[in-house]
Amino acid sequence: MKPGTLSLPFRQKLWLGLAAVLCAALFLRTIPRVLAQGQVTVLRGGTVIDATGAPPMPNAVIVVRGERIENIGQGIATPPGAEVIDVSGKFIVPGLWDKHLHYKSWFPELLISNGVTSGWAQEGSPWIEAQRDGVSKGKILGPRMFLRIQSIDFYGTPDEARRRTLDLIQRGADFIKVYTMTPPDLLKVIAEEAHRAGKIVEGHFGITARQAIEAGTNGLTHSTGIELDTVKPEVLEKELPAWRVIDQGRSRVVFPKVSAWNESKTNGPNPDLTEYWLWLEDPRRLMLFGKMDRSMAQDLIKLMVQKQVYIEGCQIYVFRHVNDRVQEYYREDLELLNNPNLHYIPEVIRTNILDYTLLDKLTPDELALMKQGYRNYQWFIKTFVDAGGKIIVGPDTSSIWHATMMPGVATRRELQLLVDAGVKPMQAMQFATKIPAETLGKGKDLGTLEKGKIADLLVLNRNPLDDITAFKQVERVMQAGRWLPVGYHYDFVNPIPNPGESWLTFPGKEPLSDTPELITSISPQLVTEGSGAFTLTVKGREFVSTAVIQAGDRWLRTEVVSPSELRATVPADLVAQAGTISIQVAHAKPGWGKTNSMNLYVKFK
Repeated sequence: MKPGTLSLPFRQKLWLGLAAVLCAALFLRTIPRVLAQGQVTVLRGGTVIDATGAPPMPNAVIVVRGERIENIGQGIATPPGAEVIDVSGKFIVPGLWDKHLHYKSWFPELLISNGVTSGWAQEGSPWIEAQRDGVSKGKILGPRMFLRIQSIDFYGTPDEARRRTLDLIQRGADFIKVYTMTPPDLLKVIAEEAHRAGKIVEGHFGITARQAIEAGTNGLTHSTGIELDTVKPEVLEKELPAWRVIDQGRSRVVFPKVSAWNESKTNGPNPDLTEYWLWLEDPRRLMLFGKMDRSMAQDLIKLMVQKQVYIEGCQIYVFRHVNDRVQEYYREDLELLNNPNLHYIPEVIRTNILDYTLLDKLTPDELALMKQGYRNYQWFIKTFVDAGGKIIVGPDTSSIWHATMMPGVATRRELQLLVDAGVKPMQAMQFATKIPAETLGKGKDLGTLEKGKIADLLVLNRNPLDDITAFKQVERVMQAGRWLPVGYHYDFVNPIPNPGESWLTFPGKEPLSDTPELITSISPQLVTEGSGAFTLTVKGREFVSTAVIQAGDRWLRTEVVSPSELRATVPADLVAQAGTISIQVAHAKPGWGKTNSMNLYVKFK
């Protein structure tokens, strides 16, 4: 390090210390402005590609009133008092969707600047609800989010499967996701209940694609199970068990011995063919694709199209090491991560994104079979789409179990890989706009640029139908009629941060702490700004008579209900503005010390 140069961690800490002082000023730039009622914006002169499948419309006019498209076409007059934006020579397309979004507080600028205006959030928590609500009110920068709340991952009774499904629906899940432990008979019950409520079911399954389809799934997350239904039995029974286990040397990847699922197991399907942990990018999975029997694949494609089952497009992650653009993407990632305005990307994410050390551990034969797997998967995708199948772009951004996908960047790269596979650019674009919206039942309002729909749109410098990489240059982003800030800023902060976000750890690098983990829950965990004083309940263990609840830097008058429950009144001024408040329990001497913390989220009114 050069003399006088601040280290990155020091700069991060310095900024965090100044954040509270500068926060109000930052809102003026990083938070989209709230629309005045009836405000009109006119985009004039550009070429509209509306994602309906219609031909591009040159010299078009889009009239946006409030959050919706009032009119779209050619030769439309400008309403009085409208703000007119000249977009001559530009291309206007719908905002993109990321179907598989593990949302974190540092995502917003990367997603929006790469054109992602909506997403399927693969979780549910008070924090993510505060983010979703803040975005919908125009007070937080970020994509519009639809929540799965929680995945269903268990091996039990049909009644329990039904109860869990209904519970998620009642809690507001926009879709139902099933995970690896769930067998076909329980998936069938889950699908029946979800469909009865008008919800779709998808899954990262521990069963074959055919089993999942016959049980009623609507979609295959990460294309799971396809590789098991497109190889001959002898490959699974004889060749696969002989393939070596390749350890990437990280706690995030443990490759188990692979064997066939044994239905007689009382604790659920054998996890060897699942993500315990990350069968998704296991070299053996990619090598199975390399053994694909195309006649078997044709049979599976026929079934999928007949049952209208979609595939989640996730080539950028699953085939990360063997796609044709590894070097290109590595160079781009290196350039992005050297951008000082993106200093807020966590160090562990930087490490993962640039890590391709698995390639050094593969033999030439293994690598060749993995690359053949990529070729076969490209053929499968092209054949599936040509037969009428639907794909939804979802690069798994950026799950704590692998965390190798750059938000927003991964979405546009997936479009490029779809086109590389032979998918037409219009189809690829629809798989990240029209199809995800329609699949969720939101096509009436979102997904295409049509009269009456919500104005989520991008202004591009180039025609994506000529070159899908046009999404690398997003000039403007409109979400619900609001222009959002585009670009990366050194001083970006999320107004409702999520301290303590779960991040990947590595052997020897796990965080060490002597802080006792005594708090197990706080209630409520999500309140609205300006809602006034309220009673906070803290539950845990080993609370003593001298226990005091600390909210941020404020000590609260605390009632010790029992050794496992505390209560205190949170004053109105503490929750007067949106933000995040750390809750801890402190003990006076002789049992002096503080517990672990949990976050109280104050969402926008």
